[in-house]
Amino acid sequence: MIRHVASDLYVVGECVEGVLGHEAVRVYVLKNGKRPILVDTGSHLHRDEIMRGLDEVLDGAAPEVIFLTHTELPHAGNVRAIATKWPKATAVVSNTIIPYIELAPLVELERIGLAPIADVASFGGRTFEFVNAPLKDQPASQWIYDFQTKTLFTADAFGYYHAPGECETFPGEGGSEIRMGDLREYHRLAHRYLRWVIPSMLNAAIDEVFVRDVKIIAPVHGNPIMNDTERHVRMLREVSMEICEGEARQAPRASKGGGSKRRKR
Repeated sequence: MIRHVASDLYVVGECVEGVLGHEAVRVYVLKNGKRPILVDTGSHLHRDEIMRGLDEVLDGAAPEVIFLTHTELPHAGNVRAIATKWPKATAVVSNTIIPYIELAPLVELERIGLAPIADVASFGGRTFEFVNAPLKDQPASQWIYDFQTKTLFTADAFGYYHAPGECETFPGEGGSEIRMGDLREYHRLAHRYLRWVIPSMLNAAIDEVFVRDVKIIAPVHGNPIMNDTERHVRMLREVSMEICEGEARQAPRASKGGGSKRRKR
């Protein structure tokens, strides 16, 4: 899949077929004049397709920056291939990551840059804000806000399952919409800790992120959301409440007396 999103933003990717539907794996490209910027690198399972897609979108330009929202394989699975093909590219990760542990096997340490979490910085001559993600797949996960396109790259958040035939369809196109059940089941499985969070506090943190002027929500495990972003934020809030409250109802009650006792030795 290769599609233009808006302005100089493009998306490349493939899908994984699962029991609950198809799951997208996306790489975003900001052409950024002659200084392209990638957001995540996709899964190694789709390396050939993604590398061909990047070649087509970049059209001879070499990426200057590779942003990683975090270092899990569906996001960092092709960083070595990209860094090898374009040896001047710098991989940029959250400054809460320990590069010599998480990235040393993938890219040389001298080619790793650190993004200041919860702050604004310029890379490739373009200004970004590195948001402390309220929904994290790893402790150092970050969301990235591009001031130019008003796009919020949300890593795993806002991911959703989709039906065969919808792989290249953006939400809102041709009557296609994200179904609440697909959004809920994705987040229930991708963020298993949601069953234990205090949903009101999580939703307050999500609302705090979206005080920014977000025109495009760009998840890695879904297609970019450009139609009524406020409604989709409300959907995410509802999903977090449903997951937490549903799991709380199903949780077994503790036995009287505080549960199991240790056997005396």
